[in-house]
Amino acid sequence: MRRTLLVPICSLFLVAAAAAGSGHALPVQSSQPQTGQSGKSTQQQSSSKGYSSSEKKQAEAQSPGDHPNQAPDPHKYDRYNAEKDIEVATFYMHKGDPDAAIPRLEEASRLQPDYGKPRLLLAECYEKKHDPASAARYLKEYLKVYPHAPDAEKVQKKIEQLEKQAQ
Repeated sequence: MRRTLLVPICSLFLVAAAAAGSGHALPVQSSQPQTGQSGKSTQQQSSSKGYSSSEKKQAEAQSPGDHPNQAPDPHKYDRYNAEKDIEVATFYMHKGDPDAAIPRLEEASRLQPDYGKPRLLLAECYEKKHDPASAARYLKEYLKVYPHAPDAEKVQKKIEQLEKQAQ
């Protein structure tokens, strides 16, 4: 019984200490709804102050670029998983298995569409598989995604060389 009493007392002590240390009062939550002067609960009052449907539609229609403080859609670009796929694919490439690396690199390019590295590695995989047409295709995609690449001239020459081999 002593143990159950200590937990709430400790919790209250931590809340009070945090409030005293920050110089701000912390709100105390109760299980009963708080009522304002009108007699309505504060939850009901705040829900009635919502946006109109036209304001909601206007906010939804705006692009994320219009809101510089808004975070990008987490499902649109997944850099972390793309890097992990590239890491696993690189392992397979060093192991000498480009067939195992290709699906990982394709997934990485899908997860991170504006990232050139998986396309460059895909071209290398297809070159190892003696498929110059596919290698040239991925090098072209690499230059589309990364047009000002420092190795753009070298890649363009490689594309021309692979297209000659494909014919």
